[in-house]
Amino acid sequence: MKQFQKLLKRVFVEGDVKKEPRTGVHTMGISGHQYYCDLRKTLPLQTTRRIYPKFAAEELFWKLRGEKSVKPLIERGVNYWTANAFQKYLQDNNLDKKFPKHTQGWNDEFKVYQERLARDEESGDLGPVYGYQWRHWRKPVLIPEHAEGAEWVPEHWEVREVDQLENLLKNLKDPEKRERRYNILNAWNPADLPEMAIGPCPYWHQFTVYGEFMDLHMDQRSCDTFLGVPYNDAQDSILAHMVAKEAGLIPRFFYHSFKDVHVYIGVPPRSDFWEDENNLREFKIRVNGARNGDDFLFVRDWYLKNVPDEGEIDRGKDHVPDALTQLSYRPKKSPRLELKDIPLMEAIKLPYREVLSVKGYEPHDWKVSSVMAA
Repeated sequence: MKQFQKLLKRVFVEGDVKKEPRTGVHTMGISGHQYYCDLRKTLPLQTTRRIYPKFAAEELFWKLRGEKSVKPLIERGVNYWTANAFQKYLQDNNLDKKFPKHTQGWNDEFKVYQERLARDEESGDLGPVYGYQWRHWRKPVLIPEHAEGAEWVPEHWEVREVDQLENLLKNLKDPEKRERRYNILNAWNPADLPEMAIGPCPYWHQFTVYGEFMDLHMDQRSCDTFLGVPYNDAQDSILAHMVAKEAGLIPRFFYHSFKDVHVYIGVPPRSDFWEDENNLREFKIRVNGARNGDDFLFVRDWYLKNVPDEGEIDRGKDHVPDALTQLSYRPKKSPRLELKDIPLMEAIKLPYREVLSVKGYEPHDWKVSSVMAA
């Protein structure tokens, strides 16, 4: 996807540097961007590096089921949420100060936590994240005082749930309601944020219908450009296809609106490189001047020659080398998505291979060293 490469280059050329408080990892970023693709012509599965459809689809199904635990993901071979569950476990048990991030102690304790998860000794709870909000949005309802048989029940509050997904599908199937501007999945619940391991990154999905066509516009508040965004694009494009098929519509455009768009640049001493304004300035000039694959590789080699070593504990927390490597590749022909004829609510319970397949995917294959910030 050429649009993604333009975004990645823009972050490097225009971005500012800061330390992100939640992860403790430094980033280079910009405050906004937008692009879109025509789902009738392409599935935005990047070809300049391999993106695994399994991870995008299984996480999507997990969200659509309204899950809170990482265990169903781990059982399907998806592990990138496990560190977030571990960090929530540390915070819930007042152990986050004992095992601070970016230390060997944190890494060792994380391994122990994973072993306990495998033995069903931990819940793997993430709190009311993402899909839980889609399926179980909590709604307080005031019940007036009333009589129940011979007993008088005083006024009181009850908590009921709103299933946003069911409501969405019902509306999109209804010719009288499908073109309304209320067809939205909202994961941003301020009241529940303190209970979440991490606030939702893609938080707003709006489905717009024009005649037989359906468009999906997704808003993302925090965008891990190198590792996360490629999976966000793939996942929500699959979502658009599945929802449109369920509603008897044709998926058309997928719009992606970015807020905090960033590339992770590591932790000290690696990130100390960026405190020197001369280093930052020269990096931007070099990236801005890159015109072909070899140019980006020259920038990568210059960067690796001048930046401090990450060390074993923090290996891969700097995404800059991999991002420059990806910029050196030219995009190939886009693949296409094929969906089995399975109702959506049944499909999300199945392994992804029984629901969908990706045809014609032949990406550039190279080893990615970057790791996700927890």
